[in-house]
Amino acid sequence: MSESEKKELIVSALGNVLVWYNFALFMPLLPILSKQFFPIENTALRDLVTFFVMSVGLFMRPFGSLIFGPIGDKIGRERAISLAILLMAIPTFLIGLIPNYEQIGIFAPILLFCMRTLQGISMGGEYTAAMVHLVEIAPSNKRGFFGSFSDAGSQVGVLLTGGVILLLYLSFSEAEIYQYAWRIPFLLAIILVPFAFMHSEKKKEAKNSGKKKDLKKPSPKSIFAALAEHKTEVLCTIAITAFSAIGFYTLLNFLPYYLVNKGILSLKDSATCSVIANICVISSILMSGFLSDFFSRKIFLQAGMIFVVATTYVMFLCNVTSTFAWILIQGVYGLSLGMYYGSRAAFFSESFPKEIRCTGVSVSLSIAQAVFGGCISMVLNYCISVSSFLVIVPATLVIIVALFAITKIKDRTGQKLI
Repeated sequence: MSESEKKELIVSALGNVLVWYNFALFMPLLPILSKQFFPIENTALRDLVTFFVMSVGLFMRPFGSLIFGPIGDKIGRERAISLAILLMAIPTFLIGLIPNYEQIGIFAPILLFCMRTLQGISMGGEYTAAMVHLVEIAPSNKRGFFGSFSDAGSQVGVLLTGGVILLLYLSFSEAEIYQYAWRIPFLLAIILVPFAFMHSEKKKEAKNSGKKKDLKKPSPKSIFAALAEHKTEVLCTIAITAFSAIGFYTLLNFLPYYLVNKGILSLKDSATCSVIANICVISSILMSGFLSDFFSRKIFLQAGMIFVVATTYVMFLCNVTSTFAWILIQGVYGLSLGMYYGSRAAFFSESFPKEIRCTGVSVSLSIAQAVFGGCISMVLNYCISVSSFLVIVPATLVIIVALFAITKIKDRTGQKLI
């Protein structure tokens, strides 16, 4: 790779890290945000409202994909990434400034809802645009490894979130956190803004040097007509992503909330488990992405799914109360989830032709994340209230469909991009 391409890789990866830091802040701070913005005496109703507002960020991702996907295909991947980064940084920063319910009443949750909506639109564009971009600039025999940096970057962002939250718990008392310190992680979003302009500068440099983007002229057909021509890839990508949506948000969102509210772990112990699990996910993603270039994308997708479901059974069907046991279980879960994520970016990007690739991947992933990722916390919360056994049902049903969907898409490991 040239020096400019290496710089582009680093900027894209770091930008993705910080975008995910901003988006993921909502999850570990849910117990605090719930009391700050939704002071409802009925705890079941409060949980439902809190999970819904968190999930709005996922529900809005398809809209973001319909906005930024075509921008990425028609104007350029970097331009889409730059605009999406700005749309993430600004509302996250503003969340740190919103007065709570006691100060401005109903306007507090309304403003929080609006900011989370903008975050979701941003995530629907930046994440997949970065994913496609990394795969496209990679050598043909390293697309799995390069593509893995997009999902590894997202997990580093989540790890950064966990680290900041853990540092918050160690630096302030619980009373201080509820009073004002919870705002600090959101205000740090301001550091994301320069990365948007780095992508803009990259775009200008390419134009001034006479380089032309290797993007085919888009056909005049509508977005939906273009996607309909590749309905098999779209439907299968949705089915495969549905599994990761459930697996990811079970680990990142529902599990910490469940462990803290049930009194199984303290806020600090839960944050510690999350940090260790994220480290396991990141290392597994990079290793699996690297190995997928030598073997097959499908092997790692399928093995990761099976191990995640097996670990889910252990988590919810065994009466585990030891902090060490939860560290071990979540670590295994993280390694299994990373095995799935390692080859995902390359597998999806290789399935769509260049002129529709950014839109196809963005829309497919965003729909699955919205439907399955957005609902899974509420579904699991209901299941656990009825029976612990019901908690394993969603993952079991989704893996059956996802494993079948993998068989319907051709594995193009090492082949030229279509």
